[in-house]
Amino acid sequence: MAALTTDTQIKKAIKEAQGQKRVYHTIGGYQGLRLRMRGGCIEFQHRYTHPMTGKRKEMTLGQYPALSLEQARRMHNDNMSMLANRMDPISQRDNERTKQATAINNTFQAVADDWLYEQTSNPDHQPAPSTLTNINSYLKPLVTAFGKFPVSEITSQQVLALCRDIQKTHVHKGNRVKHMGQRIFAHAVLKGFIEYNPVTQLSGAKALKATRTKHHASLTDPKDFAVLLRDIDQLSDKHAYNKTILKLLTLTFARVGDICAMRWADIDLNAKQWVFTPQKGQRREDMVESLVVPLAPQAIAVIEQMQSLTGGYEYVFYNGNRKKGQYHDPQAINKVLNDPSMNSGGIGANYEGRGYKEVHTPHGFRASAKTMLMERLGYDELLTEIQLGHQMLNKYGKAYNRMQAVPERTRMMTEWANYLDNIKAGKIDNVIHTSFKQQAQKLG
Repeated sequence: MAALTTDTQIKKAIKEAQGQKRVYHTIGGYQGLRLRMRGGCIEFQHRYTHPMTGKRKEMTLGQYPALSLEQARRMHNDNMSMLANRMDPISQRDNERTKQATAINNTFQAVADDWLYEQTSNPDHQPAPSTLTNINSYLKPLVTAFGKFPVSEITSQQVLALCRDIQKTHVHKGNRVKHMGQRIFAHAVLKGFIEYNPVTQLSGAKALKATRTKHHASLTDPKDFAVLLRDIDQLSDKHAYNKTILKLLTLTFARVGDICAMRWADIDLNAKQWVFTPQKGQRREDMVESLVVPLAPQAIAVIEQMQSLTGGYEYVFYNGNRKKGQYHDPQAINKVLNDPSMNSGGIGANYEGRGYKEVHTPHGFRASAKTMLMERLGYDELLTEIQLGHQMLNKYGKAYNRMQAVPERTRMMTEWANYLDNIKAGKIDNVIHTSFKQQAQKLG
């Protein structure tokens, strides 16, 4: 295989290697530097001869694209300098890690940093960006209060006082901060800095206010949902992205973050499918890591309208001005739904001037679809849960193969899209099915 020298060549090689068990590509101009593609793992490696033993060694530098091509080249150059001085790069790296572990002090800040490093350094278990955001949010009050204190000197009462203070304005956050503290102190126990976890004593007692579970607001009555569909259709041209995304939320009931970050490379209009990696599903046992979404003709028509606008970009809803990710901000969808001009049917209590606030959310489209598919169209829980990207187990405790359910889900999604057209046109089905279609038996 030809040596790779640019990111464009690497991306092309990755695409061509899909479906192959293991593929290697050398990096041009850098002796021993190569790219290994194995399943979903793509990483740079440096193969060299040990300066003392003469044995061949293989050093993993990092995963692509987290480790860029330029960074891999620099690491290769550093390794070659060590080899020229008869030093083994792997041994040097291991020694440095040992020094760092030995040098760590036992302040709360240091323990928290070490815990966070362990959470993010495993390439096979990377937290989702939203998870990292939450971690940092719940860690901040703890680090602000205790960061400079030795972890062994922080008491249960100090943690309790902090969490109670937070609960004066944010009940849920106070409980989450306590839980985060418990994880940090548990890490300190494992490291041998303390003998017991001071937060575990707060778990059984009613030391903090309980958090009431609050579900995402959603419309599940066809008449109300029809009003929402018509309101979406009435959005002006200034809301072109928002309008299209809202339509896809109704037709695919994928998560709003996944739709905003939709990539053209993941859409196969010939196969009428959108195959992608859900942002929230990474390495969660209750979520699938890859999802096939059958696209009904109505969904395809919506997507095709975007081709002339963004077909030359990576993202369907491209936004070059956004630093966090060059795609549409999911928060904008919330703002549109909550705009005072929305909710023409006056649905919900105190709706005036609030749009669909506390009536229907972007995430609520998922609950709407599941409820109406089961109650109005007679589909069973298995197909709807698989379509939502939830991990489902059969009677043997094994996960269902999502690919086997694609034909059934394709029919379901087409029927769902047609149902939406009907209720929007005023053809409301008031019949609630009590006998669901037995798709589960077919998939057994």
